[in-house]
Amino acid sequence: MTNYTIGVDLGGTSLRVAAVDEQGHAVEKITLPTQVSLGRERVINDMCESIQQLTRKYASSQLTGIGIGTPGIIDIETGMVREAVNLPGWANYPVRTEIENRLQTHVVLGNDAHVATLGEKWLGAGRAVDDMAMLTLGTGVGGGLVLNGKIWHGMKGMAAEMNLEELT
Repeated sequence: MTNYTIGVDLGGTSLRVAAVDEQGHAVEKITLPTQVSLGRERVINDMCESIQQLTRKYASSQLTGIGIGTPGIIDIETGMVREAVNLPGWANYPVRTEIENRLQTHVVLGNDAHVATLGEKWLGAGRAVDDMAMLTLGTGVGGGLVLNGKIWHGMKGMAAEMNLEELT
């Protein structure tokens, strides 16, 4: 492996960190419980330690980027989690800045459902289409839209997100 990226899926119940090659194959994956009850510092520590573990292991290869998908409403410009129902205590938390400071490198932060939709467009059932919608079901419910081959964030980064409280 000459080039790789680190992909992180931060969920309400599990944290998955993977080294991924240029073809999109997970070379190695670390899975941990998301210990939200111990606070966001613990979750960020677990995430950063896992990322560092993989970057040390693959130090002979070129790291080309780190991408993190997190639940909730994400301000794409600032990297701030505005609200995340399944991550209590994370409202208005500057996740991207905190991680970048700890790792001393740039990271890309996005909504987990949007990131999953991009993955499906790149390697999955959406490869052959320019427009697609995806519904994600996990600890929470989310969604993503790809229009003209690009993720659609919407006006406030909430495109395709569902507020189930309003449906009840």
